[in-house]
Amino acid sequence: MKHISQENLDLHRVEKYSKEFRLNSPFPHIVIDNFLAKDSANKVLDKFKINENWINKSFVNNYKKYLLVDRKYMDKNCNEIFEELNSRKFINILIKITGINNIFLDPTLDGGGLHQVFNGGLLNVHTDYNTHLMEKTWRRVLNIIIFLNHNWIDKYNGKLEFWNEKAEKKVKSISPIFNRCVIFKTDKKSFHGHPEKLNLPPNMSRKSIAAYYFVKEDKKLKLYTTKFVGRPKDSFYYKFLISFETFINRIFSFLKRNHILSDKFASKLLNLFK
Repeated sequence: MKHISQENLDLHRVEKYSKEFRLNSPFPHIVIDNFLAKDSANKVLDKFKINENWINKSFVNNYKKYLLVDRKYMDKNCNEIFEELNSRKFINILIKITGINNIFLDPTLDGGGLHQVFNGGLLNVHTDYNTHLMEKTWRRVLNIIIFLNHNWIDKYNGKLEFWNEKAEKKVKSISPIFNRCVIFKTDKKSFHGHPEKLNLPPNMSRKSIAAYYFVKEDKKLKLYTTKFVGRPKDSFYYKFLISFETFINRIFSFLKRNHILSDKFASKLLNLFK
C-alpha cells in the first residue's frame, strides 16, 4: 500500500490491535498514530479550502461543520487513500482486528469524506445512523477517523469523547493530533462526539478524514438515523434544541432515502442561517 503506513500493519501489531479492540471501553476501539505516510497525510491538507463543493452541516448538533463528500472534487491523493481503505488487503486486516466479517467501505462516502469544524464549533454526543440512507440492506458497523491537525494542544478542545451506553458519563477522550487514526465499532450504544466548543486561533480548523464500513444483510433494514443527546450538564433548553434537530434530521433522512431531498439542498438551506 502506498498511503497507509505498512509499519503499523505487520502481523505482531495487528494481533496487538485485535486484543486492544476487544478490551477497550466503553466500546471496542483502537488508536493508531502515524497511520498514513507523512507525505500523503500532508497532501490531503491542500483540499481543505472551503468552496461551493463543501456541504454545510452547521445547525445545532453539527455546529460550524462542513463536509466534502463527492470524490470527483478530491484529488488523486485523496481518492487513492479511500481506495486503499477499501482494498482487500486492508479490509482483511480490519477483519483480523475487529472480528467482523464481510465488511466493506461505502464508496459514496455518505456522511464521510473530509470533515472540517471551525472555531466555536462542536459535534454533540450521539450514536451514528446504523442503516445506510440509500442502500436499505446495509448496516453500519465500523468508523475510521484520521485526524489531520498539526500542533494541536488541549486548550483548543475538540477531543473525541467516548461515553457510556446511557450517555451519562464520559469514559475516554482522544486528542485529534495529526495523522492519528481511531477505529471503533458503531452501534446503538456507541455514544461519541466532541461536544466542547472549539477554541482555535485565527485561520485554523479541526480537520479529519472519515470513512464508514458496512455489512450487507439479507433483508431491508428499518431506517435508524443519528441520535444526538444532551450531556448531564447541558441546560434544559439546549437539550430541547438537540432533540428538536434530531427530529428534523429524522424527517430529512426519510426524505433523502426516498429521493425527495438531497444533502446539497439541505446545505443551501443551512447557508441561509450562516
